[in-house]
Amino acid sequence: MNGLPLSNLPQKLPRQLSLELTAKCNYNCPYCYCLWHEFPELAKGELTTEQWKGVIRYIVDHGVNDILFTGGEALLFPGIKELIAFAREILPDGTLSLFTNGSLMTEEMFLFCKEKKVYISTSLQGLLSYGTMTGTERTFHPLLELLAFGRQNKWKVSVSITVTQANRNEICNIFAAAALSGAETIQLGAMMPEGRGRNHADLALSRPEWEEVKKTIRNMKNCGVSYSFCDEMLCECRTQPEELLKKFGNPDFKPCPAEKEFGVIGPNGTFRKCLHYWDN
Repeated sequence: MNGLPLSNLPQKLPRQLSLELTAKCNYNCPYCYCLWHEFPELAKGELTTEQWKGVIRYIVDHGVNDILFTGGEALLFPGIKELIAFAREILPDGTLSLFTNGSLMTEEMFLFCKEKKVYISTSLQGLLSYGTMTGTERTFHPLLELLAFGRQNKWKVSVSITVTQANRNEICNIFAAAALSGAETIQLGAMMPEGRGRNHADLALSRPEWEEVKKTIRNMKNCGVSYSFCDEMLCECRTQPEELLKKFGNPDFKPCPAEKEFGVIGPNGTFRKCLHYWDN
């Protein structure tokens, strides 16, 4: 790999890979699960645009045909458009996606993604609670405008919602706002005490509280959008303290498809089998 730090790649790559282009982010979400909040070495020495091109060519040559560009905040990576164009050129029929918090998305960038057939997903983490949820002084209004712009231009955006103690009381309003503004699909998941969230476990729901949230959403009036729940409240790929397993472990846990179906390459080129796990 011409000196790229990819020596820990598995012998057989999964079909889908998330590329964490940068650890930089303009948000300060207290529940952020990015592992470099626990292991800062994962964010040291970020790859350049040319190095990422080498990574993309290598993984495509080895069978990967589903790539997610993410971060941190992916739109803070200066070569993001160049990487998307390159990936589409060498993977003309593959699946390309971009996850962004939406704050830096412009109309030009949005239409570029549509042209390159890049699926866009974002997160709407609150209405009145948006500032608390993102650790900023921003409001939710630009996110709803982004969803409306997507619907107007026939390239809809999928939305994820992380549920914590800070936003659970307005979860129905958050869901309805996303649906009515033009979200294509909505995925809801409870905060996981990983990454920065490890230091903010008080924000996490208990499993009964999460089940109550799911029940509330199911009982809502049909908003005309498909939705799903992510029931993983704790990464069981990694060894967890007994107290966390008792509080957040899934009693119906099934073997995780990490490394078999998907994997992650971090900002400095380190491969991880899971978003929430690093075998350091």
